[in-house]
Amino acid sequence: MKYSLRLRVLMASGLILLISVGLIVFSVMKSFERVQLDLIKKELAVGTNVLLTAASIVDQKLVMPHRMPDERFNQVESEVLGLVLDRKGVVLWRSHSSLDEILYYSVQFDEKKMDFSRYSGPEGSYFLYDVDVVLDGVPLTFLTMIPATEYEEMFVAFRSNLLISLSLTALMMMIVLWFGMHWSLIPIRKLADNLQRIESGHTSRLEGVYSRELVALTDALNQLLNNERQQRERYRDAMADLAHSLKTPLAVLQSVQHSQTMQKNAGCEEVGIIIKEQVHRMNQIINYQLQRAVTRQRGLVKHQTDVAGTVGRISRTLNKVYYDKQVELSTDIEEGIQFSAEEQDAMEVLGNLLENAYRLCLQQVRVCSQTVSQDGKCWVLCQVDDDGAGVPENRREDILKRGVRADSRTKGQGIGLAVAMDIIDSYDGTLTIGDSELGGASFKLMLPI
Repeated sequence: MKYSLRLRVLMASGLILLISVGLIVFSVMKSFERVQLDLIKKELAVGTNVLLTAASIVDQKLVMPHRMPDERFNQVESEVLGLVLDRKGVVLWRSHSSLDEILYYSVQFDEKKMDFSRYSGPEGSYFLYDVDVVLDGVPLTFLTMIPATEYEEMFVAFRSNLLISLSLTALMMMIVLWFGMHWSLIPIRKLADNLQRIESGHTSRLEGVYSRELVALTDALNQLLNNERQQRERYRDAMADLAHSLKTPLAVLQSVQHSQTMQKNAGCEEVGIIIKEQVHRMNQIINYQLQRAVTRQRGLVKHQTDVAGTVGRISRTLNKVYYDKQVELSTDIEEGIQFSAEEQDAMEVLGNLLENAYRLCLQQVRVCSQTVSQDGKCWVLCQVDDDGAGVPENRREDILKRGVRADSRTKGQGIGLAVAMDIIDSYDGTLTIGDSELGGASFKLMLPI
């Protein structure tokens, strides 16, 4: 699958932005989590120090003041909870803020432990700060807690806001990037449009002012187009001169042959037949050389030729030529299918294939054409079948060579298919010969779209 340069850049930029947004969200959320947990830890540590400062031991029993210095422990609706437990986990004291809380916390006494952790139990989720001390010989666990619900809600809200903000930012960046790409690719799009105009034959060179980076390319392409056009003209002029120089002697030979055939002398008739054959051969050679000179110098301009229309014009002519044979032609041509070739070249190739089919068939000829995919490319397939004698497998490659004919009993010089092959090669196409379902030969022509 082919993608435009703009789409490639946008896809790559979108992928980079997506990865960047993901990394930013991960980094920011980790930093936010670390900062929030540090703040909660410090808050709980301060509360634990308040409990330690207020605690005293009298007769091996814990004594706590009725009101704590930190008012958060005295308020019933406060979220900061305070508890003091003995070694077995029995609650010896709890703050007013924790009176309605049920805690199933398992104490593992360790005199040197100062632990900050997150606790989740049936009663909910809490952040805990646990300090184990031995106060006047009595092992005690001072525990401060705060519900994790508020933190979780804040964490989710912050993450949602961060994702929305970064997504909007990324979308704005993509829009700006798209406009930037659109503006930056204007010279390339202009160059592509001009190349399409050249291919369609509307102009012969790249016109307009291009950016500094494309000037060297456009100048080189214009020079290439100019050289190619001049070379084609030189070849065409040379072949035209050759054809013109041969017209007069050919005309003389034809007139002599005509005058000789008007006479009833048998010897003159034989001379006339010989002259007629040689004139016909010279005409074929001239046409072949002219066609080869043009097709081997195919330029950059790409033409489109309607397959159905071309087959129709050729078949109408051949039906007149082979009127006595009453050939039955059937067609199965995909609607709107076109050859990427000049009309003259398409007429030459299909004309050769259809003329051979008409000449060698018994009565039936079939033409099928459709688009196919092969080797990752799109092709136009045109298949010409007949019900004749067919082509032996050991001769299929040979008859595509100049001067070799499939049927030596018929007239011709064997250069028709060679001309067709020259044209097909110039368009990077292929021509293969196989067996037809009608019983004769099957010629499969494939040209790239």
